[in-house]
Amino acid sequence: MHSSADPVQQPSQTILPNGLRVRLIPLLGSSQAAALVRVHAGSHDAPSAYPGLAHFLEHLLFLGSRNYTAAEGLMPFVQGCGGQLNASTRERHTDFFFQLPADQLEEGLRRLVDMLANPLLDPGAQLREREVLQAEYQARAQDAETLCDAALGHALDPTHPFAGFHAGNRDTLPVEDVAFQEALLGYHRRFYHAGQIELLLAGPQHEEVLQCLAEQMDAGLASHPLVRREVPPMRCKANGWFRLQLSNAQPRHLLAFALDGLPEHAVPALDYLSTWLASEAPGGLTQRLRDAELCQSVKLRIPYWYAGQGVVVVELLPTELGMAAPAELVEAVLDWLRFFSDDARWQPCHEEYQRIRHRSLQNAEPLTRLRYWVDPLAWSLNSEEAAIKQALSLLTAQMLGCAPLVLITDKTSCPAIETSGFPLCLQSEPPQQTVPTDWGWQQPAVNPWLKPELLRYEAADTSPALRWQGPEDMSGQGALFLRWQFMRGESFPALSHTLMHALQSVAWAAQQAGVALRFEDLGDAWCLRLEGFAEAIPAILSDIMAVLSAPPAAAFTEGQALADRDAALSSDVMLVRQLLNRLPRLLTDPTAVPGLTAASSSLARLWQTAQWQGLAIGFASSMSGPLTDAVHTLPGTPMLVPVARSMPVTVKRWHDVSGAAAMPETAFLLFCPLPDRTAKCEASWRVLGRLIEADFFRRLRSELQLGYAVFSRFCQFGEEAGMLFAVQSPTASANEILDHVEQFLSDSTVKLAEQDDDVIERAARQASDRHVASASDFRAQAEQAWQSLQAGHEIDRPIEVAAAMRTLQRQDLTVALEALRLARAGWVAVANASAPDAGWT
Repeated sequence: MHSSADPVQQPSQTILPNGLRVRLIPLLGSSQAAALVRVHAGSHDAPSAYPGLAHFLEHLLFLGSRNYTAAEGLMPFVQGCGGQLNASTRERHTDFFFQLPADQLEEGLRRLVDMLANPLLDPGAQLREREVLQAEYQARAQDAETLCDAALGHALDPTHPFAGFHAGNRDTLPVEDVAFQEALLGYHRRFYHAGQIELLLAGPQHEEVLQCLAEQMDAGLASHPLVRREVPPMRCKANGWFRLQLSNAQPRHLLAFALDGLPEHAVPALDYLSTWLASEAPGGLTQRLRDAELCQSVKLRIPYWYAGQGVVVVELLPTELGMAAPAELVEAVLDWLRFFSDDARWQPCHEEYQRIRHRSLQNAEPLTRLRYWVDPLAWSLNSEEAAIKQALSLLTAQMLGCAPLVLITDKTSCPAIETSGFPLCLQSEPPQQTVPTDWGWQQPAVNPWLKPELLRYEAADTSPALRWQGPEDMSGQGALFLRWQFMRGESFPALSHTLMHALQSVAWAAQQAGVALRFEDLGDAWCLRLEGFAEAIPAILSDIMAVLSAPPAAAFTEGQALADRDAALSSDVMLVRQLLNRLPRLLTDPTAVPGLTAASSSLARLWQTAQWQGLAIGFASSMSGPLTDAVHTLPGTPMLVPVARSMPVTVKRWHDVSGAAAMPETAFLLFCPLPDRTAKCEASWRVLGRLIEADFFRRLRSELQLGYAVFSRFCQFGEEAGMLFAVQSPTASANEILDHVEQFLSDSTVKLAEQDDDVIERAARQASDRHVASASDFRAQAEQAWQSLQAGHEIDRPIEVAAAMRTLQRQDLTVALEALRLARAGWVAVANASAPDAGWT
């Protein structure tokens, strides 16, 4: 059986009496557990008369079941535990998954099986949830990737289910009709039973305990045999070129391949191909196209795959030069595929791929492991390498045997076409030709960080600006956090984007080596994070110093362009997520005064004034030498005296980020900073955040039906901690959303006053028990330590806050809610809309 010491051994599958297929992954020492259920039915299995029925049912299952009301169900339960959960309806399967503290796994599974087996499907809840799907449909109707896939379906084979509309909206879900209700119940009966479901569990529990939990779930599901489903053949229009109008998205070129009749091992073969096609290694496809100034990035997407049939898309983000030469880009990709399909590439690339997969699973979180192993043919130590190689050969032969469908997206005006789902402005174009180029492809360079040759030795002396925190992590993880502080009142978006661009290929290589590299722009500070496989971190830091200090000249040009692009909202990324990306800069930089332009001389001047501080956690003492040597080459000067913290001001600041882009939806963020820095204040706000999170979601999403993207939580951005409220809505204005948030806080005051004492005490006690990250949860422990230091606290701050939580009374939460409601430390609102007439600066 799979264990945490053997991350690439595929977990075996067993079938329980009712038919539930189960795979168990004991993770000794983990503080977290996870569950993933895959129902083998999706949007293509729903009745054709009711597009979106499968997606709609996925939503309805969260709205109450026989033994748990909506307020007691899986979503509020996992949220209350500080966990994570989600669900996804794809073409031929639907997934439900969550991760939470290990001691709560059984309670989570009880709720999961009850919602799958015994949903209420209340008519009133259906009417309300249909409006949520309508809001989601309207948002997706502006999403670039969604529209691209819809255009591909129309162009590839309009008779295949892939071309159909399956998201669902108000018009396709007639919940008032008896026939629809019969279809909904029929779909649930046909597919939501043990024979159609797989369960994967991961956690620190012994195998026998996990097995017992799986048996409980099997017993709670109806017993029926697996339903077999037929798939019509997929045909591709030969040599088709199309153009799709996308006004608020970055231009892209898509090469789509319709594949059919491939063996089951085509699944790992596609993952293998994707790894190398998107590789940013020197000499690889991406780097060569970038050096030729034709393309910024390359990736492979699979918008549809089932039973050896699918649509594989190579997506390129072209430069201006590449936009003018699409045929050259298409030919380059096909030429690289011919090179890569040669047998000579298999052995060296396969060995590197094995190291990459091994490192990606090493110390992966429980849910990450489950999402990998849910594919029964995912690469493992016992994979059939010959079968994968043969499948790769058949796969690339099909891709090269017929010209791909080419889809170009830009702002060019195209006619609207008639569709049954998402609106498309699409036109066909004559295929373009080019003279083939001899690219002289070579084997991409190996990733040196996958096999670091670290010479260990202890440091003679260390900088006081770098805090060392032990002990050594026994699972081999480490984390290095670095923060550069600048003068208050200026921001440097062009320069930060320059470094982000320059670090792009570095971050990719680090990720392959098991290290997450992230560069963050916090307005008047920049932060570099390296978290993961400890032995690789000193080499990575040492190797990227030249990039940080003196990026290549092309990065400055691209950095300025990225900063200009980032200043405008787009349909490439969900609107509320774009606002979240901007929020940290706006919290510490209220004036948002543009700073230096993207030039090497400007960056050099900025580094001269920067002061850095950092935290190294989890490293062995024998690694302090190479890590310290790398730190000594950091740009800027060590921060020996902490920066004085400013007192909060009771000012309401509103940031209108709409720019010139007209967006059909409104996104709104409200961040409420802590009024003081005491442990008791933080404890009160954190507990309050847990108490109101589910209520906020239920009020604004389910009852008021403002939109599908609604959440609230306590969080920290850089040194700023507080409460965050977020809403994206297709119907409500920013002012209306603000009114709803204020009304919710007012109503929460009444509810808190009426709440039973034992409910408040239990919430505070549970929050206290779970607040301090477990020693076995290295990521959470490192994150807490870094957040404490950034906020100007000692590393043991979480212990202090947890102790304060245990002493909280109703009055403490009442005071916290009043301070929150009255903006005692000010409010920061970010929206793609103008501020209210009064009360905001």
